[in-house]
Amino acid sequence: MGGIDVPHDKHLVGHSDADAVLHAIVDALMGAIAGPDIGELFPDDAAENAGRDSAEMAAVALEQVAKAGFKIANLDVVIRAQQPKLAPFKTPMRERIAELLGLDTMQVGLKAKTGERVGPVGREEALE
Repeated sequence: MGGIDVPHDKHLVGHSDADAVLHAIVDALMGAIAGPDIGELFPDDAAENAGRDSAEMAAVALEQVAKAGFKIANLDVVIRAQQPKLAPFKTPMRERIAELLGLDTMQVGLKAKTGERVGPVGREEALE
């Protein structure tokens, strides 16, 4: 999650490595340049995307941002997860995201919220 390993007894499921945080960043970057979404860039029915490292997806999005003539000024991420508690992982996630996007850590904000035991996030069925 967020480009790092976050130990927990549950795991995310997806066609790629299921890093929901990096996937959201890819979508945000592509949205900022009116580009295609992550599903168009990396279709889940394409064999080459099975188990794909989301860091590679972030690199492609960064390349597309640069090709469009833009650069990232800053980035803010909010993760909603009931468990695991993410406080100990926020700094390593920020550092890894900054590394992947060629940013200073101070350009990457990251917050973690719970679902307050309500809805799919609160019941630990989902992460947003």
